[in-house]
Amino acid sequence: MSYSIGEFASLCGINATTLRAWQRRYGLLKPMRTEGGHRQYSDEDVQQALKILDWVKKGVPVSQVKPLLSRPGAGRTNNWLTLQERMLQRLKEGKIEALRQLIYDSGREYPRPELVREVIRPLRSKVSANIAAMMTLREILDGIIISYTSFCLEGDKKAPGDNYLLSGWHLNDPCEIWLEALIRSGQGHRIDVLPVSPAALAPEIFPDRKWLLVTTGKVTAARKKQIDEWQQQVISLEVITL
Repeated sequence: MSYSIGEFASLCGINATTLRAWQRRYGLLKPMRTEGGHRQYSDEDVQQALKILDWVKKGVPVSQVKPLLSRPGAGRTNNWLTLQERMLQRLKEGKIEALRQLIYDSGREYPRPELVREVIRPLRSKVSANIAAMMTLREILDGIIISYTSFCLEGDKKAPGDNYLLSGWHLNDPCEIWLEALIRSGQGHRIDVLPVSPAALAPEIFPDRKWLLVTTGKVTAARKKQIDEWQQQVISLEVITL
């Protein structure tokens, strides 16, 4: 079978931007072209993409994957910690633009869900101490995260997709709203973010939007009742419990 880039991205769970980078920058995929110049991917391309994804999910830089594809018995190296340390060093040295570029580059090379879970969240934890210097570093890091997420979400709005509103709800760390948005970017959604958890939430005023609520703590009986009420009032409402 043959697949368009959108179908291929959906099959592999990889956003189209990353697929294009894998092809143009690293020569990892070589799709056929239609007479109109559109990419067409085969079942073999799907299998190749899944092998690449298996390596990058373990933290191998995509630039180092090509020789490994022909060596199935090669040792599996986890480089997530190395990437964390590179980012942390740039942050502590005040190299804000260099850190910004590294995060943007990593977002092209790695699947964003793994980048958030394996690198960005652990990195934020490393600068979470309640002292002025660490708090300042974390705010700088969070500013870059928010900027990068906004960049990704704006790109998503150029293509058709379901309309989502993403908000915090009983959430103490507002940056987690942006991290959950980043995880879901590049997947055919058009996401708008409520950047700070409102004191009172009213999803019913946008009943035709799909809602994603990011929350922490136990979903109590009272919260469960509220969720049930909202789910009756809007087209879709999902609660993401951290």
